[in-house]
Amino acid sequence: MPVEILENTLEARIIHLLLEMYPVTLRDLERELKVRPTALERTVKALALRNIVELEPLPDRTYVRLVRMDFSFVGRKESQRKRVKHRGKKGEPPKEYEGPMFG
Repeated sequence: MPVEILENTLEARIIHLLLEMYPVTLRDLERELKVRPTALERTVKALALRNIVELEPLPDRTYVRLVRMDFSFVGRKESQRKRVKHRGKKGEPPKEYEGPMFG
């Protein structure tokens, strides 16, 4: 049974990135996702507790890898949530101009 992950959460962003890149360190994730190290570590540890990712600590860096590959992303994407913005005036129908010949 696939693991359901809410779309547009930090967990979903981490999993999408791990599906694309391998090997990945915590520093790589921090740089790619542009998040604070404390928030990233907290989220990755939560994913590790749920047996979604595995942390491989080394003396100078920590590698993150996916344990399972069956994910189901649920919820709306941000692009589906935003309304379409219409700018400017509505176009007026062109005036009927027949030229100087039909004056």
